Amino acid sequence: MPQLQTRGRDLLLCRKCGSTFPEGQATRDGWHYECPTEDCDSEGLGEGLRRVRS
Repeated sequence: MPQLQTRGRDLLLCRKCGSTFPEGQATRDGWHYECPTEDCDSEGLGEGLRRVRS
């Protein structure tokens, strides 16, 4: 199983738990995204997770 990256292109915000994290922590394959917070089950860009605009 591939390891999660600690860095990514953009920051993401979880709409459910409020955590902010690098994109690379939320995906293993670049297509499927889920919140890396242990007790959170939020997933999907635009649904459970959104990009943080700078």
